Amino acid sequence: MCRLVCMVVLICAQAFAFDHTHSRLQGVYDQYVKDGRVNYSELVKDREDLDAYIESIGEVSFEQYRAFTKNEKLALMINLYNAAAIQLILNHWPVESIQDIGGLFSSPWNKKFVRLFEHEASLGMIEHDILRADFKEPRIHFAIVCAAKGCPTLRQEVYVDMRLNQQLAEQERQFLTQRPDENRIEEGVLHVSPIFKWFKEDFDDNDGVRTLFQMYYPEVKKDTRIEYTNYDWSLNGQ
Repeated sequence: MCRLVCMVVLICAQAFAFDHTHSRLQGVYDQYVKDGRVNYSELVKDREDLDAYIESIGEVSFEQYRAFTKNEKLALMINLYNAAAIQLILNHWPVESIQDIGGLFSSPWNKKFVRLFEHEASLGMIEHDILRADFKEPRIHFAIVCAAKGCPTLRQEVYVDMRLNQQLAEQERQFLTQRPDENRIEEGVLHVSPIFKWFKEDFDDNDGVRTLFQMYYPEVKKDTRIEYTNYDWSLNGQ
């Protein structure tokens, strides 16, 4: 009986061993991220904590992951995507754009380099097969950052389950109202990031996009014309 109790305690301890404060990644951000820009040239020389953080997620079994709350899962996957995008840049440093990674028949989003649930995963798999498929949360598109300036601003703090809704709301407001090169209304036309074209279905098509922007721009109407701005693929480096 004593052995059985000890085994149960050990299993429970392992299930809750993951650091949901993501403190290791926060330490990387504190030192190498400022105003949404990453100091890749210095981080590439001091990447141990970033790599260790990503490796720690690779040690989480699918059974452990299933026991996490929804917000714990979502925060983990957003943080993993952002950390992995940085790691991908470091793996191929120096580059001027994430689009420089890969070849004629390969894409940086299809490169499998992240250990996840005993398999190798790519940025595309994390985004499409997990974040979009499992959570149905359109605000992820204001939180995940693929190392390009056209992406939403990389948040200075990691995402954590207890504050996740507030953090996503802040990211939404910041991207929609403080990025005029990507999103603005001008002469009655709603100019929006191509993100709203690529993932239109996540926002309930153009009607949903207009409804979203109406919360911040009351002049947007049901028939307001939508045009897409150019996406800046240059690196979000310092």
